[in-house]
Amino acid sequence: MGLLKKAGIISTTSAGGAAGTAALVHYLSSENEIKDFSDKIHKERFTLISKDEEWSSMLSEYKEKTKGIRGAWFSSGNKEVTLEDLKSACERAAKEEVANSMDYDEFRRWCTVPKTILSHLSDHGLTALKLNSNDEGDKDSWNKLQEAYLKRDDNIIYGLLEKLKKNESGTEKWKVFQEACKGLSEVKSTDAEFNFSFKDFQSWCTKQGVDKLGK
Repeated sequence: MGLLKKAGIISTTSAGGAAGTAALVHYLSSENEIKDFSDKIHKERFTLISKDEEWSSMLSEYKEKTKGIRGAWFSSGNKEVTLEDLKSACERAAKEEVANSMDYDEFRRWCTVPKTILSHLSDHGLTALKLNSNDEGDKDSWNKLQEAYLKRDDNIIYGLLEKLKKNESGTEKWKVFQEACKGLSEVKSTDAEFNFSFKDFQSWCTKQGVDKLGK
C-alpha cells in the first residue's frame, strides 16, 4: 500500500488539491514528531540498552557514580538497587512525554549504551581535529582556536584559560589547547557533565568550530 493510501489521502491533484497537500505534510510531520523520551533518544543518536551485559555494566556504573548522592535519579528505599530496579525505571521513563518531564537527561544517562563525546560527534557527522599530541596536522586550526579562546577571556572549558595564560610548562599554547580537547573527547555519556562538554567540544575542538571563526 502506498504512503498516500496509508495516510488516508487519495490524491493531491484532484478536488482535494491544496487541502490534500496540506494533509500530507501534516501526516509526514506528525510521523517525525518527538513525543516521548524513546523518540528523542533515537533523534539524538543514542541507542537504548538491550543486552544483558550492557544492563549489568550500567548497573555497576550507576551504583558507583550515585553512591552517597542524595536525590539520585531513582532509588529502592534503603535496599540496594537491583538490575530489575534499573530496567523498570528505564521502561517507565521511556514512555514519558518530553513536554511534561524534567527527567530526560537522567534517562539518557542511565538507559542508553554509553558512548564518549568523540564517538557521539561522529554519529552527528562532525569531525574532531587531530587529538594525538604527536600529530601536528591541524596545528594552524588549533592556533586559531586558542587565539579566539584567549580573546574571549572566558573559562568555558574548565581550567583551560588559566593554563593558557600561565603556561608554566612552556608548552606551545596550541598543544595545551589540544590536550584540553583530548580530555573532553573522553567524557562519557554517563558523566554528569556530558551535555555541556559535548557543546564545548563542538565549538572548540572540531573542524566545524574552526570554520565558524571565519564567519
